[in-house]
Amino acid sequence: MPISVDVLTKFVGQKIKDIYGRDVGNIIHVYTEIDGTITGIEIAYGNSFVTVSPESVKLDGDNIVLLPEWKTDAIKILSYMEKIRRRQKALEELYSKQEIPKSMYDDMKRKLDAELLKVKEEHVKLKNKLKNRLNEIEDQLAKIDKATISLKMSYISSELPEVAYKSSMEILRQSKESYTLERDDIKKTLDKLDGLDKEGIDIKPSPSLSTTQDQSTKTDNNKSEVPVPIPVRVINTL
Repeated sequence: MPISVDVLTKFVGQKIKDIYGRDVGNIIHVYTEIDGTITGIEIAYGNSFVTVSPESVKLDGDNIVLLPEWKTDAIKILSYMEKIRRRQKALEELYSKQEIPKSMYDDMKRKLDAELLKVKEEHVKLKNKLKNRLNEIEDQLAKIDKATISLKMSYISSELPEVAYKSSMEILRQSKESYTLERDDIKKTLDKLDGLDKEGIDIKPSPSLSTTQDQSTKTDNNKSEVPVPIPVRVINTL
């Protein structure tokens, strides 16, 4: 459920974290139309300012959290692909039961196939984006492990005071935990995208349709097997 402008404006000026617990920045402003529709949210990332879509934030208890861009894109694409798949299955079922004329079926199928082809292009772009982000996270995790080992060596060799050591270790621990959560989330999202992409539509024709076709075929065969009468001419010899 989208966050209302009244709720969102209460967080203006406050810090915001992402869904993995990392500090992101501060909410600076909420852009709205006259009717109250939220068109964007301005967030300060250090000295940089970025406008994100309303779908990029959500309530988490009494706090507001930011979704990464890839997460917002994935939610949209997965939802859209699932809707198209459901409609395709419904259309095939109606056609197999002879509840829809072929002309209408062909027209609706053509439109759904076109929509699916369009969303599949976005689907491929998203998968590439997720894989790139996954590589970035793996690099960060490797750097965290390297820093952790170096920090421990400095502390054990009495080159670093305990207070500084514990403070740095806590920062590294939180960072590793956040990156690990995001990495696992990306892997789950990739699995969902792969699963939905491989999902097929297997609707068997209804018995009534098959029976009708069989009967029609048998009738045609029977007609072809009826012997053609031989004409006979009677000649009067009297």
